[in-house]
Amino acid sequence: MDPMLALIERLRNASVDIDERLEAAMMEVDVRNFSDLDPTPFFHDRPLVFLETPTGGVKTISAPHMIASLLLNLELETGQTVLLLGSKGGYMGAIIAELVGPEGEVIILDPSSEVVEYALERLHSYSNVRVLKLDDIAIAPTGIPGQLSRVLITGSLRQPPEWLTNCLEDGGFLIAPLGNSMHQTLIKRENQGGEMLDTDLGNVVFGPVDIAESEPSLPGPHELADMLEEAGLVIRDNFALEHLHISRLDNLVANLRQLPEDLKPPKITHPGEDDDKESRDHPLLKILEDEGEWLSGLWPLMAMLFDVRMTHPGAPDDDEPQVEEDTGRDFRGEFRGDFSGEHEDFIP
Repeated sequence: MDPMLALIERLRNASVDIDERLEAAMMEVDVRNFSDLDPTPFFHDRPLVFLETPTGGVKTISAPHMIASLLLNLELETGQTVLLLGSKGGYMGAIIAELVGPEGEVIILDPSSEVVEYALERLHSYSNVRVLKLDDIAIAPTGIPGQLSRVLITGSLRQPPEWLTNCLEDGGFLIAPLGNSMHQTLIKRENQGGEMLDTDLGNVVFGPVDIAESEPSLPGPHELADMLEEAGLVIRDNFALEHLHISRLDNLVANLRQLPEDLKPPKITHPGEDDDKESRDHPLLKILEDEGEWLSGLWPLMAMLFDVRMTHPGAPDDDEPQVEEDTGRDFRGEFRGDFSGEHEDFIP
């Protein structure tokens, strides 16, 4: 059986909604034209890497169940103009182009020149698709229609840029994973008579829009504060922990938020490399070192809470589970946990 047809059948058996139009589009667009890597993970309902940078940045085509969920919620119709922020290798744009037809238009924006060039090469045969570089996510690029039917943001953001929301026509909406790097909520934001109304579509974890932000790095102080605060809420509800530890965790979060929000995180050093003085004196590391004795004892629990487990409803029954590489460091410099930010898209 064709691997895509088999995948669609498994997804439907797992109650993933795929209508006849989406099935036809998925059968028409071959994912192998959008990544040069082995497509087996995709046919096993996993994200498929399409581009890696020399410095460790990674971009993926979303897992098929996520693609189906996003496109179902977009409610696409023939003739619509759809803006896609984040290229996903061009694959998602090609699927949408099939769904809106030649009467519609797909506009893909991406902040990475490398990703834009990649998508242009893969989408050269699609006359109703444009791919543009986004120089600044906060500023609307030239050539964008004043009215958009649908917007899909394929990477995590705190909030969508104002110009993008303002482009939504009456009855139009955007779908975006909004939140921090560890956790987002998939939000449908609809323009109803000039008022923006949000619908919660569930919890998700997406990588960043910009491939540069997927390169391995330690979190900044405010991002780390968000992570620790979220973990603290879970710990309070599910684990017995001394009041002193909870109080110290709250104080640590408060101290991290007193650091400048735009403070660059310390440089990652690997075994065998010498820490430079700038990294050793970094105020973020100074705060963590001061709390190291009690925090290191709590860290195994924190690492468990930060761990992301993906679901693969369309995977074959004999599919082997994948073990994620443990590449991050704990606060004492030992490699532990994952601070890389390279989370693939998933639906819990």
